[in-house]
Amino acid sequence: MLAVTTKYALSCLIHLARHSHGEFVQVKELSKQAEVPGPYLSKIVKGLASKGIVDTKKGKNGGVRFPAQGKKGQVSFFDVCIALEDPVVAQRCLLSNGQCLAGEPCAIHFKWRAAQSDFLKFLKQSKV
Repeated sequence: MLAVTTKYALSCLIHLARHSHGEFVQVKELSKQAEVPGPYLSKIVKGLASKGIVDTKKGKNGGVRFPAQGKKGQVSFFDVCIALEDPVVAQRCLLSNGQCLAGEPCAIHFKWRAAQSDFLKFLKQSKV
């Protein structure tokens, strides 16, 4: 259900949260440990850093750090989905490529809205 990019990001963030204790970890090392391709992970890290979810630092003792300073315990799965523009957070119709029209909802519109609302609530309550 989540995009591959988001899955990789969450996997890496969980890894960082459990093992780095706020220390910077080189992307190359994180890539190996989390089994995420290095260039792909670099792109993910850049996106997360631009949204303030992780801190990055260049140089010998650089890398990526999670949580970003001041964000401990505040980053949800939903925040990561928003930062990476995961389609799962888009308000789309299950039966078409767009949104249901208010005056002409699809056959499962109201049931889908309820299920989608529950799923978004889960993402917001799940902290990295």
